[in-house]
Amino acid sequence: MSRHATSPLAIVGIGCALPGGTDFATIMQQRAWRASQFVSPFGWTVAGEPLRGGQVDTDHFDYKKFSIPPLFRKAVSRETRMALLSAEEALSKLTLSDALRDHCDQLCATHMGSDAAYRNATKVTALRTLAEQLWSDESARSQIDTYKQALAGTLGATSHDRVGEMASTIPARIAHFAHTRGKCQTLDGGDLGGLRLLQAAQDNFRYQDSQLAVLTSIQCFHHPYQSEMLHQQGVSIQQPWLEGAISLVVCPVAVAQQQDWPVLMQLGTITTSDTEQAPAGYFAGASQVFYQLLGMYLSGASSCAGAACLGPDWQIHTDLNYDNTACHDTQVAITQYRPITALGHDTKRFWQTLADGDDLLRPQSAQQLNTQAFVRDTPQKLSTYINTAMSFDSHNPLDVTLNKAMMPAKKARLDVSQLRLLQAAQSIELGAFKRPAVILACNLSLDADRQAGASALWDQLPAAPTQLPQPTPPAINRWSWYGAAGLGGARLLAEHLGMPGADCIAIEAACASSMAALHNAVRGLQSGRYDGIVVAGIETATLERDLVLCGAQMMLSAQRIRPFAKGADGFTPGDGGGLFVLQANSGTSQAIAHIDAISGSCDSRSMTAPDPRGQALAMYKTLQLASVNPEQVQYLETHGTGTTLGDQAELESLCAAYRREHQQPLYLGSGKYNFGHCFAGAGAISLAKMLAALEHDSIPPTPVVGELNDALPFDSIPAVVPQQTKPWPWLADKQRIGAINAFGTGGINYHLTLIQTHSKES
Repeated sequence: MSRHATSPLAIVGIGCALPGGTDFATIMQQRAWRASQFVSPFGWTVAGEPLRGGQVDTDHFDYKKFSIPPLFRKAVSRETRMALLSAEEALSKLTLSDALRDHCDQLCATHMGSDAAYRNATKVTALRTLAEQLWSDESARSQIDTYKQALAGTLGATSHDRVGEMASTIPARIAHFAHTRGKCQTLDGGDLGGLRLLQAAQDNFRYQDSQLAVLTSIQCFHHPYQSEMLHQQGVSIQQPWLEGAISLVVCPVAVAQQQDWPVLMQLGTITTSDTEQAPAGYFAGASQVFYQLLGMYLSGASSCAGAACLGPDWQIHTDLNYDNTACHDTQVAITQYRPITALGHDTKRFWQTLADGDDLLRPQSAQQLNTQAFVRDTPQKLSTYINTAMSFDSHNPLDVTLNKAMMPAKKARLDVSQLRLLQAAQSIELGAFKRPAVILACNLSLDADRQAGASALWDQLPAAPTQLPQPTPPAINRWSWYGAAGLGGARLLAEHLGMPGADCIAIEAACASSMAALHNAVRGLQSGRYDGIVVAGIETATLERDLVLCGAQMMLSAQRIRPFAKGADGFTPGDGGGLFVLQANSGTSQAIAHIDAISGSCDSRSMTAPDPRGQALAMYKTLQLASVNPEQVQYLETHGTGTTLGDQAELESLCAAYRREHQQPLYLGSGKYNFGHCFAGAGAISLAKMLAALEHDSIPPTPVVGELNDALPFDSIPAVVPQQTKPWPWLADKQRIGAINAFGTGGINYHLTLIQTHSKES
């Protein structure tokens, strides 16, 4: 495995989509920019005062240039349009070889939700409200279906709605436009988002699977409720708030020299600060750090610094002058884990469900799914054709019981997924980490944020058969932001675990989110940036909104999820995920197992259809970093969604990466059979399953419902799907070796190899 000490970053491209149609070329002509040049009224008030700043107009965006079909254009968020404009400019003067494209990462930072997410929430909330108003009317169902057509005409309703609202769609679209195939993810670091992007790139470049990165920060402000939440977190309304997308193309200095690219700016130390820094005089959310980097570049300064409203202060210097530059352990230890399912976080019941080949798929309750509004026998607009899932017993945060009492004013404003995460963390015991972090894989815009957005859009609804009372969001207090933002969940977990000074980051990479979070944690530990990290992944994937949006994509099974089975027609969603404690290998003798290698790719061919070559690329890149070879891997937890295209693509990619000469088969499984597809939490369920299997010396079954799909190339690997629990034997070198796939919408792929060693961990 090739690795290097932490080195400076070379910025070789810059692009902007700023208020007033300002791009980087315009800034270079003016040789300066001022926050005051962008200031105008937003048109709404915060705390009784008018908010001022700069917003970005994308009404004249050229969809055709970025290969976005007319049918899907209404589903594309303003954030995505801004990001594409800035990334296009940043890449415009660079020529990339195929080898660089394979190793060019696309990392984005945003904060809070998008206009696309708020439109989807408005449509679904309006339909539930209408059903509640018409509940005793004999013609209610037909009136609701007629209103669905009106909603589609006003706010749009296509099969692309789910894709368009996801934060990870932004880097995936950049990858598809630029034909780059590196790792993809979007993070939420609040107004430290740009700093977290630079740190991630610096950590990634220590390994050869990353050689170039397009880093894009995007911030939009959509409605007064969102602004009130930020104001409650200390964001001043006396200063201008600036929207914007800023893209930086970065690489190690050596790569810039090899490609003969001019280095616009070099960055060395990129860190949070123990000393108080001066505020910038404006608030730009996720784009704050990159805005200030623009000022640093234009002034020719050797450093810049800032005071964050949503995190610690920070500093960036051109020189590399901090002490975590040594190469640390390659392997990373997993010392604790907790699965999170409808069973709670009980590891014994979790394993028993797996070992018995049981499942937790059940009909939804009336409180969780209004069948009159949404359930239809055949796929229709703004409807779902299933009512079975693995749901938490309630989606009401007040119904979640915690060991430690919580104020109702706080609890009511948190997301049920956050409270389930805090439940699981109650039994976690942490050591005294000196440099801790919390990295949470989740949806970056949670239900409270979307409901606030629906309230803001309510007056745009078409006329309904009866009056639709506007939903009243709870009065906004200091906890509202925590329950609305992905970053809020990471902060809650850090505070709950007694780590108030931990670096907190939320990550979304579609259904590969948990693996993306694990990837960042592994790189952060390998670089020495951190010595202990709590990683979690969770999502409530069975909300009415998600059932409707996934139904529009025809992704859901009309019966139940059936991985590897003949006639498999889609997945069944589930609520859940998992929580893990990771630390450097040298710091512990209590490991359950070690992460040996992890990497990823973006297949850059389609936003929805899986690509075997892109998936195989993630496996190749991981195996190039691994200390094991493919023939040693005994058990592989697949992504295993039970879609015809998905199963076929995954097995083809396994043929390419894991074909073996000897007759010992590769055992395959899918925890989605047992617990459904938990979206951002799916990879966490997979890792918890593998850790449980290692603890119990056994490979659990994945029951095939009906007949095994004989069109899948099992024999070419060869691979076997066990139908009963099997012993997991030790290899000759006293190791057990497993691997995990996690694939997401937009062609986002991650792969991980895991080792348990007899002498240390059994």
